[in-house]
Amino acid sequence: MPLDELLFAEKQARFARLCREMLLQKHTSGEAGIGTLAEKRLHVIIKRYLCENEDFHEVGVPNTRYVSDVRIENEIFEVQTGAFYPMQKKILHYLAHTDCTITVVHPIAVKKWVSWMDPKTGELTDRKRSPQRGRPEDLLAELYGLLPALGNPRLRFRILLIEAEDFRLLSGRKKNRKLGAKKYERIPLALLDDLTLSRPCDFVFMIPEALPDHFTVKQFSDLAKIRGRDAYSAVRALCALGLFAPADPIGRSMGWKKLSIS
Repeated sequence: MPLDELLFAEKQARFARLCREMLLQKHTSGEAGIGTLAEKRLHVIIKRYLCENEDFHEVGVPNTRYVSDVRIENEIFEVQTGAFYPMQKKILHYLAHTDCTITVVHPIAVKKWVSWMDPKTGELTDRKRSPQRGRPEDLLAELYGLLPALGNPRLRFRILLIEAEDFRLLSGRKKNRKLGAKKYERIPLALLDDLTLSRPCDFVFMIPEALPDHFTVKQFSDLAKIRGRDAYSAVRALCALGLFAPADPIGRSMGWKKLSIS
């Protein structure tokens, strides 16, 4: 059954089943260790979650040199687990040379565990709950990487809020070998929410209610709890979506204003 015809509980059940099947596949395939597939398991599971029929995976897109993660008739899905900037040329090419609807699918770990692995023995130790909690608002800074494409009515975003476990190698500095250690792979455990953002108004919930109509990036940063350069990137992205616009300076800082959307 197509994903968007399912109830959310059914979507959660599909995601959980795919996670179990992927782990079993790895366990019985005779491959050793974590992350030995060409694609990381998070990426593969999301593609299967979007469409279980693998005939629609890795499909070439007419009039382009690109291969989509998932293409179902006139809909293209691109799964991006990392930064968005590397896919900018691809997305712009899709928008310019096809009439397809493009959905960028991005997982955010709102509940996360961390396990440490000895790179020599493969032994796992010290599984702990991470204090870091992702939020839907984390998407905003990433949108800066697709700034030229924002506002196009054929570009959509889908956020998958997940529980996940990060596996890290005990390969760092200091006695515990954790400082500067390398993250090996993120393994999804459960789907907690599935949000599709199709229009600029769908992003309004990410704007703090207490934000004044005329504000600075610093004010936005404090209220949205988005720090440093990410706050500026988020403001620029919301500007490209038509939710913010440049305004008169406030003191020595550049001013911005909120725009109303019908």
